[in-house]
Amino acid sequence: MMWPLHSMLFIPAHKIDWVRTVSRFKPDSVVIDLEDSVPPARKVAARATCREGIGLLREMGIPAFVRTNAWPEGGRDDVLAVATPGFSGVMLPKAHDVSQIRELDNTLSYAEGANGLPFGSVAIMPLPETAPGMVDAREMAAASTRCKGVVGIVGGVVSGDVARAAGFRPTVEGTEQLYLASKMVLDSRAGGALYPMSSIIGTRLDDHDFVRRLCVRAKSLGFTGAVLIHPSHVAIANEVFAPTPEEVEYYTGVIAAMESGEKSGDGAVRFRGLMIDYAMLPHALEVVREARRRGIVAGAAGQ
Repeated sequence: MMWPLHSMLFIPAHKIDWVRTVSRFKPDSVVIDLEDSVPPARKVAARATCREGIGLLREMGIPAFVRTNAWPEGGRDDVLAVATPGFSGVMLPKAHDVSQIRELDNTLSYAEGANGLPFGSVAIMPLPETAPGMVDAREMAAASTRCKGVVGIVGGVVSGDVARAAGFRPTVEGTEQLYLASKMVLDSRAGGALYPMSSIIGTRLDDHDFVRRLCVRAKSLGFTGAVLIHPSHVAIANEVFAPTPEEVEYYTGVIAAMESGEKSGDGAVRFRGLMIDYAMLPHALEVVREARRRGIVAGAAGQ
């Protein structure tokens, strides 16, 4: 599995028919949900369909994540029940503290061994939805080398677990969310989890313009992809989070300018009216590398 993932699509674990048709939407990954989208009476039975769904996604070549129930509310049993080839990662809701991440890490090591999975192959994505969890997100990200990214919220007017725990009231403008979203990005990266994901919520399912606005906001804040609740949102996230042809052209030029400057003995060079140096090079290389991976061809950037 290659990171970053630009789109992660939620599918309720008891909706196995939805899994069978998901490849047509081309998500980078799927999150089979055992938590909020499954009625309480069906949660135990949903573990079997979740396991089946992981197998189906493996055949499609789509990484399969599982949002388990909260760790004290059946999360451990969820992990042990669904571990099977193709199981790519756990999104842990209501992630509360470091001890939960460490226990999850240990449980995954056991589950990998018991089910013939490569050791360390199952990732962890903490989803802090309690006030203590949001405060300690950096520590949770650093608690396991399995942690690939903290999941933050970038949403509209619907108030969910994060808004209730943090105490803010969501608005369309989202000003009240900016500190917390930025904190999740910084905490994730500071903890060594380099691919923070934004959960895009609180939109009308058919309001694709608003979904795009939230994805653009999330990308600007530093998130590397989006967790989505509707298949029609996948193409939007894939487009927004991928490098644009214009960006590819620009950063290809940055790399070439720095290479030319280095040959001339210069570490800082003029490029399109700006002074650039080695500090700009790592981002340029990341953009071009990601574009090549996704087959994005350079376009004509503005001068």
